[in-house]
Amino acid sequence: MPDPKALPPAAPAKLAVWADQSGTPYLVQQQADGSTTFTPLETALAQAAPPTPERVTTYREPLNTLLLGIAVVLGFVLCGYWLGFLAGAAGQRVVLVPRSPLCDTHRSSFLFWSSETKECH
Repeated sequence: MPDPKALPPAAPAKLAVWADQSGTPYLVQQQADGSTTFTPLETALAQAAPPTPERVTTYREPLNTLLLGIAVVLGFVLCGYWLGFLAGAAGQRVVLVPRSPLCDTHRSSFLFWSSETKECH
């Protein structure tokens, strides 16, 4: 019975990298029929790695979302001030007419003593 912790026997390597006398690296592939092919390593790597598309994600970090929200609100406030400034520069004025104060009069009397108080709001 084989030992369950033992590794399986290693298969012979079908790929290897070799360099010629000038130092140019080649990918050496051993085919199933026993033949060997030499491919320049640069060419083999260019063929093996297809371009990977960039991942597009809609997830935003909570801090970024909070900062973006604050910036939007601040932008709206500043835009309102800017529009008010432009309206004032164009000659449009806002005039507040004060209303007359509301006053309440309280009268009280006791025998020969009488008093009157006025409260204005």
